[in-house]
Amino acid sequence: WPACRFLSTAYFNLPALDSWIASPGSLVLTDTFHSNHLSDFYVALPTRDGTRGRPYAPPVEGTSLGYGHHLAFFHPRNPEVSPRADGTDADFYPPEPFTRRINITLTKAKQTLYTMTWNKGGELNVGKKANAVSTVAKVEKKGFEVGKPMILVKQRIEVTVQGRNEPGMAEERAHVYQPSVATARSREPRQGESSTHSVAYLGAGTDGSKWTPQV
Repeated sequence: WPACRFLSTAYFNLPALDSWIASPGSLVLTDTFHSNHLSDFYVALPTRDGTRGRPYAPPVEGTSLGYGHHLAFFHPRNPEVSPRADGTDADFYPPEPFTRRINITLTKAKQTLYTMTWNKGGELNVGKKANAVSTVAKVEKKGFEVGKPMILVKQRIEVTVQGRNEPGMAEERAHVYQPSVATARSREPRQGESSTHSVAYLGAGTDGSKWTPQV
């Protein structure tokens, strides 16, 4: 991001960023671990679809939810026009211009980017209704002093079965954001060009990681 060296601090909208860091908000989603939905999920898992030596076994009401299977639930039901270009919630993540979510390796980050912890006292069960509460646990500004600004956002998600006091699992994710490519490359139209013409740039580094539970 060498181009960022020539941008003023006004470009980074620091007052809005600091305001968001001070009160980033939270997101609460409610879902039920329906056995029908889990059956659809099992078909997509090589370890559950009946193709690896053991017959397909449908989920049973009241049994423990498999490790990581909560990922098939708690998806925001927002209109397609609501999310930002990278698919994230505009209210929950950093303000403009930090709207480009990037991939980053564990070695480069020098820290754990993704963890899940299960609590037997708050076990998640098939058929139960639960809440997933997402909060921003920590925000760090990095690279501003060398002209390569990025924001590291640590998100914490706790999933709790309704009626229980303890979460059944806690998940932590780390997201890295840089200034959007579209904003960084914007310019005034040249003579003879239409001022209404625009081109949107979507960063190739947008997070598209995939993880399949091996259970």
